[in-house]
Amino acid sequence: MSHYQYMRVQHVVEVYMHVHLRRKNFIDRSATMNSDERDDRHAQIQMAAFALLKELGYRKTSMLLIAKRAQASNQTMYAWYRNKQELFRGIIERFGQAVRGQLQSALQDGLDPLPALAALGPTLLRFTTDEHAIIMNRAAVIDAAETGVLARAIDEVARDAIFPLIVELMKRLVDDGTFAADVVAEEAAQTYVALLFGEAQLRQALGNLPPFDDAEVERRSAQAFALTCRLYKAPCTTRRGRSNR
Repeated sequence: MSHYQYMRVQHVVEVYMHVHLRRKNFIDRSATMNSDERDDRHAQIQMAAFALLKELGYRKTSMLLIAKRAQASNQTMYAWYRNKQELFRGIIERFGQAVRGQLQSALQDGLDPLPALAALGPTLLRFTTDEHAIIMNRAAVIDAAETGVLARAIDEVARDAIFPLIVELMKRLVDDGTFAADVVAEEAAQTYVALLFGEAQLRQALGNLPPFDDAEVERRSAQAFALTCRLYKAPCTTRRGRSNR
């Protein structure tokens, strides 16, 4: 091996050790954080990422800009998130947890399921058609042509965190005789979601529909509730035994 080749190899080894030790030092420091501190730091970084997404759009938002806005080092960013898709996926998952928590509160087992169905629409729409949701949906549309990570994350939140709760509510409505005995809960849940949203989320993501105000949320929710009740033979009322007809 020539002296020049030896020096090149030594330089590569030194660079590797420098990067490895810096990453190891960051991991060691991270290990001293308690879970609340880590959660708070994740939340700060995600807030910075979303603010940039809103200001600059998905393509112009980079890990470097997010690190600067969050006052985080590059080591922090790449130790916790491999890329911006993984970071935004975390935002979507955190959002999904919040939606699920709200729905669980609205669909408590002790509540009459018909009033719970009436309350479900406003809860869902306020979380999924506001400005925050529209911005994330737009990012997912753009990313669909690149990695598809964000669209899959949104689909997983809807399928795994939210939809099962709606199916469970439909089962309760069948079991207590409010809906007809031959109603399939999963099909009823799919119908209700279609009636509630239609193409609203896609149109909002494309910029053809603004965020819903309270009046539109209430109008859509009442319409989806009434049509679902009519389809599955329930009285259109939030109090069992009293019909609006």
